[in-house]
Amino acid sequence: MASPQHSVSGFFLPWLGWVTLGEFAGFLVPTAAEALIITAGLGDLPGAALLVLAGLGEGAALGAAMSWRLSFPIPALNRRRFVLLSAAGGAVAWALGMLPVVTIEGWADWPVALLVIAAIVLAGALLASIGVLQWIELRQRLPGAWLWIPATAAAWCVGLGVFFAIATPLWTEGQSLPVVLAIGVLAAAAMAVSMAAVTGWAAVALLHRAPVPAEGREPR
Repeated sequence: MASPQHSVSGFFLPWLGWVTLGEFAGFLVPTAAEALIITAGLGDLPGAALLVLAGLGEGAALGAAMSWRLSFPIPALNRRRFVLLSAAGGAVAWALGMLPVVTIEGWADWPVALLVIAAIVLAGALLASIGVLQWIELRQRLPGAWLWIPATAAAWCVGLGVFFAIATPLWTEGQSLPVVLAIGVLAAAAMAVSMAAVTGWAAVALLHRAPVPAEGREPR
């Protein structure tokens, strides 16, 4: 029998709020980095390096929010390690995302079939990167934690889909930087909510599979 912490009202709703806030705040770091890249006119390689560093900040903010909520039903969770792993996952995700940009001269002439295969592999690795790194800590605390990997990949697929569905039609040539950033912030907020919702449902399902006593537990 799952404890009240695992219920929709006891776990999911706080998770939705905190993880949305964590991802939204975290995404402001690469957003600010992108603004710096545009205003400073940085090239592809230094710009990509800056975004990878910004990914550390995004991952850390997300990991802090997730670990805070997970530490209630999983008292043994090492929050510091979870945050560090999440930060590394964020950097890896941005590195994979920028890889096609900095290597375009090497693959531009590839056959279409090979490009499609490479895109699928790269996209899969990007979507799973944070979940895989977080799983390193979760696998020691939560039976069936491997399910967190496809769950988070699906969450990022949904979140990024929402982001581009909002931002792409609104971004147009000739817009001022404040307008571009405002659109990015709006899309990022929607992305954060959708990603938090999918991961929250996944977390509730995993905790119901293997409930962990949390009575009397104070967050670390």
